[in-house]
Amino acid sequence: MEEVTLLRDIAIIMLSAGAVTLLFRRLHQPPILGYLIAGLIIGPFTIPLVYSEISAPVHDIDTIRHLADLGLVLLLFGLGLEFSWSKIRQVGTSVLLIGGIEILTMISLGYGLGRALGWAPTEAVFLGAALHISSSAVIVKILRDSGRLEFLSSKLIVGILVVEDFAAVAIIAILSGIGSTGTADIGEIGELMLRLVVFIVSSLVVGALLVPRIMKFTHRFHSKEAMLITSLGLCFGMALIGDLLELSAAIGAFLVGAIIADTEHSEEVAEIITPLRDMFAALFFVTIGMLIDLGDFTEFILPALIVTAVFLLGKTIANTTATFIAGYD
Repeated sequence: MEEVTLLRDIAIIMLSAGAVTLLFRRLHQPPILGYLIAGLIIGPFTIPLVYSEISAPVHDIDTIRHLADLGLVLLLFGLGLEFSWSKIRQVGTSVLLIGGIEILTMISLGYGLGRALGWAPTEAVFLGAALHISSSAVIVKILRDSGRLEFLSSKLIVGILVVEDFAAVAIIAILSGIGSTGTADIGEIGELMLRLVVFIVSSLVVGALLVPRIMKFTHRFHSKEAMLITSLGLCFGMALIGDLLELSAAIGAFLVGAIIADTEHSEEVAEIITPLRDMFAALFFVTIGMLIDLGDFTEFILPALIVTAVFLLGKTIANTTATFIAGYD
């Protein structure tokens, strides 16, 4: 019975995603917006809120959320494939400077805003930390859909996103300590940062030695199936290592994608992985839409609008200023 429920839920999600993709393509709008709206409509909150006697079309939210996590891993793997490590190194110093300025600015703005809204210091710290991050999945999909991925500005954006994602690992560790004990354990944070650095360096060094050989050997079979399965094995293998190290599955997937992107078979891998990535991307974004609870809007709409305005203005001003400082026009 559970299998039937899951199959029904996935069928509803993919049918909804297919319908909104056609509609929003017709309207010349990004499909991601349609995915979020579709999730909002079929999710567990909207229909029961309007019609109390009708249950939501999708029930097994927890299982769908797990599938969406797989989608995030594939999205970041695809991001790595499109931005090889060599491309990221070309703007490495710049993105470290821009990302650092932006992160510090947004954390400061978020903390100040939280205190201005009457929040406790701990809550304000959490708001500041939340405002520093951007959604790599959302931004890269919009850049891809608009055909701007190869622009210099896009390479800078992706580099900044990578800096944000790595910084988020350390920030989450700090927040975990603050949330549970009220203080951050410097020793645990140092250990986490050491694991992160060792993971990144060892992944790049070992990956640069092994991955090109693996891809070259796999290519000899002239089989798309073999190339797909091998690539997915590397993707989820690195994601698992990142997760076991309590870092990030998505970071592991991104790293191995960036390593494969530097091999001579990167275009072939990107071509065969794209349909699978797009399918799980739709599942991921529809699931995000499902998590929106319209019942909370009346209570939180005003602070949400204020936070959103500060987020948009802060991000724009911080990144623009930092980009000028880094020497770009």
